[in-house]
Amino acid sequence: MKYFFLLKKDTYCVIMNHIVMMERLTGVDVGYHSSNMHPADREGCVGKNGIDKTLTLERVIELAYKMESKPNIIIKAGPNAKWYLKRFSKEVIEEEIKKQSWRDTSRCMMYVIEWD
Repeated sequence: MKYFFLLKKDTYCVIMNHIVMMERLTGVDVGYHSSNMHPADREGCVGKNGIDKTLTLERVIELAYKMESKPNIIIKAGPNAKWYLKRFSKEVIEEEIKKQSWRDTSRCMMYVIEWD
């Protein structure tokens, strides 16, 4: 299932010009604690890992875009969960999803971004 997002604010529109494709997957997750990324200046971060849960998806995309390593995966594991930024090559995403079958990921929402 693929979803494309149109955003209203000019800043987000500029960033959206750098997204080739964005896909939303429900009920899946990749990696675990060791694969989380965060901005170098820790902008938006809460605790050791994770991004502030009150931020919008658009704001998290903006944070990801500003990072040098450009995370290609954004995860939110429920309405009260923090956001997580991760980076995996496109070829191993399916394999990484299967590795998480040992835990309940039913509330996870994963956005896979292909940057230009």
